[in-house]
Amino acid sequence: MCIRDRIKLSLMDVSRLALVNSLDIQIARFDAYMARTSLGEAESIFDTFLNAEGSFSRDKGATASTLLGTDSKSHSYSLGIEKKVPTGTTIEIEAAGTKTRSNSAFSSMNPYTDASLTATITQELGKNFFGLSDRADIKITKLDIENSDFTSLEDIEQALFDVQFAYWMLVRRQEELNIAEEMLDTAEELYNTYKEKYELGLAEETEFLAIEALLYSRRSNLLVAKSNRKTAKNNLLFLLNQGQFHYDVDATEGFGFELEGVNLYQALKGAVENRRDYKRVSNKLKKNAIEIVVKKNALWPQIDLEASFSRNNIALERDKAWENLLEGANDEVSLTLTFSMPLENRKAKSQLKKVNYQKAKLLLELKRTERLVLLEINDKVNEINTFKEQAELYKATVKIQAKKLEQQIKRLRFGRSNVDILIDYEEDLLQARQQLAVKLFDYKVALISLDSITDSLLDKYWQEPL
Repeated sequence: MCIRDRIKLSLMDVSRLALVNSLDIQIARFDAYMARTSLGEAESIFDTFLNAEGSFSRDKGATASTLLGTDSKSHSYSLGIEKKVPTGTTIEIEAAGTKTRSNSAFSSMNPYTDASLTATITQELGKNFFGLSDRADIKITKLDIENSDFTSLEDIEQALFDVQFAYWMLVRRQEELNIAEEMLDTAEELYNTYKEKYELGLAEETEFLAIEALLYSRRSNLLVAKSNRKTAKNNLLFLLNQGQFHYDVDATEGFGFELEGVNLYQALKGAVENRRDYKRVSNKLKKNAIEIVVKKNALWPQIDLEASFSRNNIALERDKAWENLLEGANDEVSLTLTFSMPLENRKAKSQLKKVNYQKAKLLLELKRTERLVLLEINDKVNEINTFKEQAELYKATVKIQAKKLEQQIKRLRFGRSNVDILIDYEEDLLQARQQLAVKLFDYKVALISLDSITDSLLDKYWQEPL
């Protein structure tokens, strides 16, 4: 809600605004979008290629006999389609034509056109057995993209955490400002009281000067509190990418004093499986399993089976050459098997050994990630419950310090107060209130930090696909 240049925001408001406006979140999204383009690159191996070629040649070179001709011309052109399919099969179809003219005495047809149609199928049978390696590359790319999505989601969640941290920092700075204003009011009340007593000769000058120094100190504290609040407000606006810096922001939520502890079992439930770093390592293990299969296959020789069928026709006219192409029996069939393999095959053996070592390493990483999650959650739950207890103790301390100061001010009215004790009590109350605000802030931040550790913070505010 915006009234002129003043904005009122709840924690839910800033979270939703961040997901829409935050520059950090927008950057993280584009990282994911760019990573996804690699799938198209991997699948491009199955693209269909259209090949075309045209050429012209003229030969007027000297020959040993004029019967061979002293001038020949040829026009050649071809059009073909080539495609590789997931079975590792490459299919090529090409139509080609050549028109030849020569002054050779041995040319029975001059000029003539040679039209041909060729179909070739090449099947990989060795290392890339029926396209195993090609399909594996695509599967690995998809796992890489999923891991990239996990990284982007972590960046988005971190940006959301930063925004919520900034919101609670604004709440803390506002609370510190309220404390500074109230302590200044108390100091002004004491100052007026001592001023009156000093003018009546009922207070020593040193006592009056001590209270005056306290007043100036509280005014200084107020200036610092205002500056800190403004800094916190500007930081929140920056993270939200919202509004101008001259805008003011009112946080509609406070710290509150109803604090709840966190149950360790509930925090641990499902946390390991939800952690994106755990999912990333799991995907790396899936990739490794695919790579082991591919590397085992790489121990095989390179074997390619090529089958080709070609038909041609020759005629004086270009149209006749193509029209009668399918009617004749001028066929050529060929079958070729090629075999290639390094005798030592050291590269393939080394790569297979490497991916097996990687598997062992990844299993250890997975176990380490599990234990790291358990450690972090245990520590965070303990931290939250400690902050809760500290805040409750400081809350009781504030009541005691406020009551002490109140009693000391009453004694002042009867001339039974000592200025040093009064200032000390006032300072004790200030410290207790400030420490309470700090512990309440720490408690709130620890709660959202726990959500971040379990990768559940983002799920509370965003259910859309990345």
